Amino acid sequence: METRRFKFSGNINGKRKELIIKAPVENGSVYTNKYCPQDLLTGGLTFMTPVHGELIDEFITDCQKQVVAMEGAGLQKTLLDVHIAGLTAVVMDHLARCGRLIFGDLLIYMDCFSLLLEADGFSKEEICEIYPRVTRTIIELYPDYIFNTADLSPFKGSHFDFVLFNVSRK
Repeated sequence: METRRFKFSGNINGKRKELIIKAPVENGSVYTNKYCPQDLLTGGLTFMTPVHGELIDEFITDCQKQVVAMEGAGLQKTLLDVHIAGLTAVVMDHLARCGRLIFGDLLIYMDCFSLLLEADGFSKEEICEIYPRVTRTIIELYPDYIFNTADLSPFKGSHFDFVLFNVSRK
């Protein structure tokens, strides 16, 4: 496995920035789950250590979409608000195109969001606190449009919803 650098540029909150993400790459895929709570991938099962990621081209596209949306957000009160605006715009675009969002895809967007936060100077502790809370907020905003990855059943009220609730309260 190698570590690769991905560079994204944009005018973010009134400043020109270059955001450089360093992520492990293997067999044409980027491992994105550096900040994803493992319980969200395993459903709380401790005997599994899953890896979450996506193809390199899809990863670049997903990150670039968030950067473009962050540019479109204009000036915000905080840098975190700009990142959240970028993530929200990408989620809303996905919902408009597909009519739903599978939880695994939401986690990919969250992974990209978190890696962009890291590239923008947020600490590991901040990102680990932000990740489950923002994920929970998106679920609460769009409860009728988020579905479980395995069987496409409604996410709200599911086992993974319960796991996310517990993780977001830590």
